[in-house]
Amino acid sequence: MTRTESNIRCRVAPALVAALVGLTLSACGGGGSPDAAIQHGDARSGRAASTVIVRVGGSTVTRLMYDHWMTIGAATVTAPPARGALLKPLAYEPPAFAACVAHLQASARRGRTAAQLKAACKETYAGIQARILAFLITGYWLREQAAEQGQTVTPVEVRKKFDEERRAHYTAASFRRLREASRQTVPDLEFAEQTQMLSTKLVEDFTKTHPHETEAATIATFNRTIRATWLSRTHCASGYVVPDCKQYRRPKSATSK
Repeated sequence: MTRTESNIRCRVAPALVAALVGLTLSACGGGGSPDAAIQHGDARSGRAASTVIVRVGGSTVTRLMYDHWMTIGAATVTAPPARGALLKPLAYEPPAFAACVAHLQASARRGRTAAQLKAACKETYAGIQARILAFLITGYWLREQAAEQGQTVTPVEVRKKFDEERRAHYTAASFRRLREASRQTVPDLEFAEQTQMLSTKLVEDFTKTHPHETEAATIATFNRTIRATWLSRTHCASGYVVPDCKQYRRPKSATSK
């Protein structure tokens, strides 16, 4: 299953469950040149929070949004314990990864060098970044596609569905614990719910034009269509380029000539 499909397929898991249990959904903008609009700010400056790092059509992901979701990504690397104290998410602090290296030095087996620990931190961070950006980018692909087709879901509809899933799968205590463990807010979870609801409507519309295909074939074709439509309109700033970005170039194989 592709990253896009796990965002799209409405029968895999309720959006609320998927969002809470490790962000397994793998899974807002203006005119002018998209490339010109994506600029870097000093991370220590007041402008950094509003810096646009990803643009999907008319929607943008800011540095503030990215940092927020990366905190969620760090908190959902592993499933939280069912009982007892919740662990504080590991701080990575790229590009030096000093906090991560210090943590591993205190907890990892002896014999691993600082360079090896830094490489492990960098690899884990890259995995979190790829997961979070894929979740956000495919979410905006679906929103942009829905807008072009005139498909909408209202905040009232999102909240109703959200409450239904919460009551069906969680007690008040378990829901609170999972929220605390994942560092997600109700608006974060409603974002995932809205994505799921829009994807359901889009797939239903798409199925009408592919009536003779199996469900799996229809979803696969839908995924390819969405990706082909929006990949060229997905612009990512340097340092935030993942396979769902126009600027992405597949690394050359070590064995290629």
